[in-house]
Amino acid sequence: MRRASLIALAILVLAPYASTASPVSRGVISCSNSSMDSLPSNWTIPDQSCIRVDLGELQQGESIAFQISSDNDVDILLFSASTVSIYQSEQTYRIDSVWQSESVFESFSGSGEWHWSVPSDRETTRWYLVIDNLAHPSDAGHGSQGGQASEASLEAGIITPEPFTLSDSIHRVEADSFSVAAGPFSVDEGTQMRIQARTMQGFPDIFVMNEDAFSLYSPSENWSSSSRIVSADMLLVTTERTNLWEVSGIGDEDLYVVVDNRAGPGGGGAGTSHAAVTVTVTLTPILNPIISSETNLESVDVGAQVSLSALDTPNKSEQIEGSSFSWDIDDDGVSDASGYSVTHVWDSPGIYPVRLWATSTDSRSASSTIEVSVIDQSDPVVSIGGGETIVKGYGEVLEISGWFSDNWGVDRVDWLLDGNIIESNYSIQTGVDEDASSSINIEVIDDFSPGVHIVSLLVTDKSGRSSQDDLEVSFVDITPPEILLQLVDSLPYNSQAEATVGDPVIFQISAIDNQSSSISYTWIIEQGTENEIEFIGPQVIHVFSTEGPQNVYCRVENEAGLTTFAEILVVVEGEETGGGLGALGLAIIAVFVIGIIAVGGFIAFNLAVRRKMSDIVEQEEENEEEAQTTEKPPEDVGMWGQRTTNPFQPSYEPQVRTPVEIDINDLIDKTQISEPTMGTSEVDELQSEIANLDLETNIEKASDDDSRKVRKDCSSCSDRFELELPPGIDSAYTNCPHCGSEELVGL
Repeated sequence: MRRASLIALAILVLAPYASTASPVSRGVISCSNSSMDSLPSNWTIPDQSCIRVDLGELQQGESIAFQISSDNDVDILLFSASTVSIYQSEQTYRIDSVWQSESVFESFSGSGEWHWSVPSDRETTRWYLVIDNLAHPSDAGHGSQGGQASEASLEAGIITPEPFTLSDSIHRVEADSFSVAAGPFSVDEGTQMRIQARTMQGFPDIFVMNEDAFSLYSPSENWSSSSRIVSADMLLVTTERTNLWEVSGIGDEDLYVVVDNRAGPGGGGAGTSHAAVTVTVTLTPILNPIISSETNLESVDVGAQVSLSALDTPNKSEQIEGSSFSWDIDDDGVSDASGYSVTHVWDSPGIYPVRLWATSTDSRSASSTIEVSVIDQSDPVVSIGGGETIVKGYGEVLEISGWFSDNWGVDRVDWLLDGNIIESNYSIQTGVDEDASSSINIEVIDDFSPGVHIVSLLVTDKSGRSSQDDLEVSFVDITPPEILLQLVDSLPYNSQAEATVGDPVIFQISAIDNQSSSISYTWIIEQGTENEIEFIGPQVIHVFSTEGPQNVYCRVENEAGLTTFAEILVVVEGEETGGGLGALGLAIIAVFVIGIIAVGGFIAFNLAVRRKMSDIVEQEEENEEEAQTTEKPPEDVGMWGQRTTNPFQPSYEPQVRTPVEIDINDLIDKTQISEPTMGTSEVDELQSEIANLDLETNIEKASDDDSRKVRKDCSSCSDRFELELPPGIDSAYTNCPHCGSEELVGL
């Protein structure tokens, strides 16, 4: 009994200490449950209680839109199925590894909307949204601590994304920072960009900038706001805002959509507090089908294969799939082909419309049309068989064949010889690019000159374009000349003739060859003997010097080198007696006598000329000696200085005039050959006549170009000399450079 009393006393004494030493055990939070299927819902959340909404199993990339309102502060928390138990067991949950911080809003009151996307690093997971009105041991006084009941409502649902949605999620941005809502992304100019912002906390700005501007913005706190695309700005977003911007002026640069929580620019947010904003970026891509081709569609050749492409159509957002392009080539309103490209051939000239339809993935459609101008630009293709020169003789037939084709159609075919049409065909039947043939037979007649000729095949198509191919042919003579007439002393002969030693015999042949413009005749007489001789020409005269039979041959040859021979046997008899000299002998004697007379006359003439020249030379030497002995001092010594340095004459070198320099014609006109010698008076008279042959005056002025030059004939030796007077001097004395005679010259 006593022991029991002691134990009870000890318990009463130690109880206070035990209660203070043992930790308070944490209980399990029990929230009222709800599900997204039951939303929207309104709740009264008592103090120190919570609502847990089951969002179901969600796949990565799925997005949920939330709309919430509360009249008092509550905490909005988001957990996965694996971390919600940490929250409910009152463990530390305010870390990123437990809750989804981008979708957490503590001490929230009022109304708000945000979108949240399942992280891409998660497999299919169940998620829970908790509306908390509790004070937790581990929240260190952060967030709502409860204290009173709150009226709350919630609406949520899976978002079905619109086509071409680039971003649709909430972004949390610390003060003086930024977040990229979308980008970098490529977009076609002309595309409509729709930016919608829903703010849960703070007052951020939304910018659109190109790649260059973003490269300056992202690392710098002193970024210049002027580099952004001002027309796409949304400044100081305080409520839900929407901006529709048509993309322009960006070239090929990528774009960024940025949530800005920095100070500035003017009219923008201050960037001093935390911001949370949902940004939705959607595109309406431009739909503009464009037809392009490497071929110039304004000038397409008939029959040419043309490739048409839709690859130049704006499609950076992949708004059009390849199979969504369709082509109408024949302008009948029905699609003829589909895909990014199509090929077609037009087989006749004309203007052909081509239409391209494009249907985008969001079911919009558009079309465009171009006109293709088809023109015949190709000449016919012509070929003549053979290649090498064809040789044909007169009287033969020349056969030539040719092949041709055209990209549209052939109008006519002409065969030409040396540029002159000799045969034509105007009814050619051939398809596009199909080979056709034509041939011609030409009889080589005497009307054609021998030698090389050009045979041409000329083909003209329906557009008037033409081509020709040429072939060289050579017409040759294949027959020798034909001897028509043979004469000996103007009498016809067959194969034998008679002649007499010492008498001239005339041989003549006449031949014809229609294919040659000239015929050559070569005579060979007394062939094989010492007296063998050849003559050229159709007629020759020959005198036989020996008796006996002699063979006379004549080779008749045309331009082709073909020959015909004539052979004549001439029986030569002895000279006739008592008849005196023959005609040939008389002719020879006459020629001999005339030759002797001519030689004698020539010798006599030469002797007379030589005597005349000798007399003239002697007279000149006598005059020169007299001039040297009677020479006076020049009158111009006082005016020009010493005589030996006269500037108006060349250095004096007396020249002896040789007989060769005398004009023989003058001598013939003024002398008599019959007189072997002449007296002194006759020499003087001859010199005077020679000196005055070409002179009317002693002084002759030079041309206008040489106004200071003077030409003069020496009064002593009659030789002409020339000098140039200095400026200011119009006349002076000078010495003749030929004989030294002093002469007065002047202008």
